Amino acid sequence: MRSTTRLIALAGALLLTFGVFVRAQDPPGIDPKADEILKKMGQTLAAAKSFSFDSHAISDQIMPDGRKLQFARNEKVKLRRPDKLAADIVGDTDDFVFRYDGKQVILYNPKNKSWGADPAPATIPDTLDMLAEQHGMTLPLADLAFPDPYKCLTENVRSSEYVGVGYVFDTKCHHLSFRQALVDWQIWIDTGDKPLPLKITITYKDSPSHPVYTAFLSNWNLSADTPDSTFVFNPPEGAKQVDFFTPTTQPATGK
Repeated sequence: MRSTTRLIALAGALLLTFGVFVRAQDPPGIDPKADEILKKMGQTLAAAKSFSFDSHAISDQIMPDGRKLQFARNEKVKLRRPDKLAADIVGDTDDFVFRYDGKQVILYNPKNKSWGADPAPATIPDTLDMLAEQHGMTLPLADLAFPDPYKCLTENVRSSEYVGVGYVFDTKCHHLSFRQALVDWQIWIDTGDKPLPLKITITYKDSPSHPVYTAFLSNWNLSADTPDSTFVFNPPEGAKQVDFFTPTTQPATGK
């Protein structure tokens, strides 16, 4: 997210002052090591019939006067392939419950006790695609829920880099960097026996302010207990049904 324009200009001036000539580097390509590590992560998630994880995410929001503010959200996700997905989200500006039971999608807003339902396709990927294409709704970290996360994540990648070994809190991770047309994104994957993602950042280059989304992932369980009741929503007493799902002609943007 850092603006490097001034630093680059200063570096260029110094190089010219001291008579140093720097040849423009060739455009970066796909880094085989980064690709291999991301593929192993994708295979690990794809092999899990059910899994759960927690996320603490921070998003930049650009105010009308140009200020950049950060807002946080906590998310608990449970998934059972091929047709069950649940997310409970609480944050600075977000508070809602998401349920997909293989037949319908339900959103519930606890603040005003309102909920809405919409018929859904028979699989998780088809449902996520439907939400994006028909309603302009993209769930955070949705790529991880697809049957082949590696394929989904790399679909529009133009270049990648193995940055090195870094840390997410106390855990050693492989730090990978990827570039696409509209976003740059990074991912930190555990170097241990289970190559799971522990941090993801996305920089949105199509905005002049380059806002960043950062998510820390924790409490992974690749054999999570996910009975049918996990994905069923029972409206609490006094809750009112509304129409959350307004069709849109503009698909949601994402990675």
